[in-house]
Amino acid sequence: MKKTLSAAFVVAALTLTSACGGGGGDRPSQDKLAAQLKKSTNGAITGKQADCAAKAILDSDLSDDAVKAVAENDTKYKPNDQDKKAQADISKEIGKCITPSTPTP
Repeated sequence: MKKTLSAAFVVAALTLTSACGGGGGDRPSQDKLAAQLKKSTNGAITGKQADCAAKAILDSDLSDDAVKAVAENDTKYKPNDQDKKAQADISKEIGKCITPSTPTP
């Protein structure tokens, strides 16, 4: 549980700090984004978790540039106000991907 929770924080932090760079372009593929998320967490998340988080990022209101920065681990990207709001909005969705569901008694 502790490892899963810390992985959620790593992915959220990655999204918040990496979605910050440059250059226009189309959104990267879900596979590319998931691979970068998994790599950036040093394997602390599963492929399924990375795919889920990547889908949440791609389905979000993040700009193409911000999503591309995450996929390329571009730590120099500076998010605009819209991207900052979108990052805050998707944090909960990413958390759902990483944190296992708690069974009801």
